[in-house]
Amino acid sequence: MRTPAAGGWRLHPRGSSSSKLTRRIISNVKISLLCAFVTILVLRGTVGVNRRLVYIAGTSDNPAAAASTRPVDDIERILREIRADSDPDPDTDDDAAQTTSSSSAATREHYDRGAAWTTANYSLGPRVTRWNAKRRRWLHQNPGFPYRDARGGPRVLLVTASPPGPCSSPAGDRFLLRATKNRLDYCRLHGVEMVHVTARLEDPELSSSSVGTGGAGGWAKLALLRRLMLAHPEVEWLWWLDAGALVTDMGFELPLARYEGAHLVVRSDSYLLFQRRSWDAASTASFLLRNCQWSLDLLDAWAGMAPRGRARDDAGKLLTATLAGRPPGEADDQSALVHLLITEKERWMDRVYLENQYYLHGVWTGLVGKFEEAMEKHHPGYGDDRWPFVTHFAGCKLCEGRSTRSRSASASAGDSGGGKNRSDEYPLERCVSGMERAFNFADNQVLRLYGFRHESLASAEVRRVANRSANPLEAKEESLAFLKKPNEPDPWSSDVRKNRKSKGEGDSVLARILKRLGWRSKI
Repeated sequence: MRTPAAGGWRLHPRGSSSSKLTRRIISNVKISLLCAFVTILVLRGTVGVNRRLVYIAGTSDNPAAAASTRPVDDIERILREIRADSDPDPDTDDDAAQTTSSSSAATREHYDRGAAWTTANYSLGPRVTRWNAKRRRWLHQNPGFPYRDARGGPRVLLVTASPPGPCSSPAGDRFLLRATKNRLDYCRLHGVEMVHVTARLEDPELSSSSVGTGGAGGWAKLALLRRLMLAHPEVEWLWWLDAGALVTDMGFELPLARYEGAHLVVRSDSYLLFQRRSWDAASTASFLLRNCQWSLDLLDAWAGMAPRGRARDDAGKLLTATLAGRPPGEADDQSALVHLLITEKERWMDRVYLENQYYLHGVWTGLVGKFEEAMEKHHPGYGDDRWPFVTHFAGCKLCEGRSTRSRSASASAGDSGGGKNRSDEYPLERCVSGMERAFNFADNQVLRLYGFRHESLASAEVRRVANRSANPLEAKEESLAFLKKPNEPDPWSSDVRKNRKSKGEGDSVLARILKRLGWRSKI
């Protein structure tokens, strides 16, 4: 036998090959991590440039949207203007310079990452968490506050606001009084509760920049809705309605069953919002908001552009640069909501219902001239073109003795949404005439219950249209039936199926197929 000393064979130490394999693996892992680190450094310097116009340019497969977008030079020019406006004067102190630098950095960061605007150190109030669970527990402990109304539907709270003082013209005070009556009539007919706020409850940061305005319009509505949500946990839906809007279909019922999985309902459609990116794609003059944790989070995110001053001005420049058709001016609540839904679509849109089947919000200029035609051909209860549900007098500032659609009207009481930041004006006489027609059109539907109606839509005088009846309950039922939408036949009902055209009982299956193919027998 050959010994190791003679060089016949050699014993290797146990585990020597496995240790070499382990060292080789560790070396490969180190090299891979190093390569990955270098790749991340390279990508970090290039991704930000490519994302600069993600929000503005939209999808590359849409030629119309790409053709309407602004070039990169315009965006950078606007950024330079924002920075120039934010540069401190030589006499300002270091705190002002530091604030200016942070504002410019925030604007630049927003454009780079294409996300929603945020304002540091501002919120509508202390953050509320687990509101859904807290609300359910409170409702269980307080059975005297049911979350269902007398008809078994979810409780709805109509919220509106007007200035705390008298208007500058008698016409303004008269319109606010009649608008309040209009809301009370609708709420009484449909079992809806109402809150009309005249006191100044908003945060000073949310107040309007224009002089002589008040109430809770514009940005101030966000804080008001949040307070009412927390103060009325028994309410399921909050319906905001501007003071400049009238309910013109007294028979229309809000289709709340349709919004089973939605928390926000606005008048809009997906084309205007995501394809055209129009600044007025979603109106905030009339909308529905569910009382839940999601809504509280939305209000906090929505108020990011609300603080008055430099933050609101810079946000307004951003909105003008990114939303189609928006004129220059400070940020308004309507444009901010559109911007938020576009930039954070994945976060919010699953719970947003874009309503376009009826006029949850309708602009008065295209509606008030069609009321006579509606009375001749149609019936209350539809809420759409046949009989509009809400008519909003956007741009008519009767309480200030003028009518305008200028920027100063954007955050004043009772005119938020639909008519903000516009430069064209309406004659004051046209606004007064349109409001008179809309109010009388709605009031006729209520006066019918008592046997009266207005002489004309332009007159406040009334006349009797029904004689006194010995059976007043039948007259009441007839009047209430007029307010309801006529029952349309169900296409799947047995009566409709019976009246359908017969397919031919004597024809075989083959004969019916040949007839569809165009074959006709000569016999």
